Amino acid sequence: MSTQPRPWPRIPEATVRAARAAAGKGENPLAMRVRDELGELFSDAEFTEAFGARGRPGWSPGRLALVTVLQM
Repeated sequence: MSTQPRPWPRIPEATVRAARAAAGKGENPLAMRVRDELGELFSDAEFTEAFGARGRPGWSPGRLALVTVLQM
């Protein structure tokens, strides 16, 4: 498995508006607050040494790390 570091995708404005509307007047869900306040918390470049240069590209290790943190 290999990894090619890429920046996190930009969230479409329509998606942002819909998510904020769904949250209502209360506080945004934790995942939205983490993304808004911390941005790209774990970049893929931090994990490049753990992956080979050849092989099928794996999932973004930075996003997988963030999902693991949010599960806890």
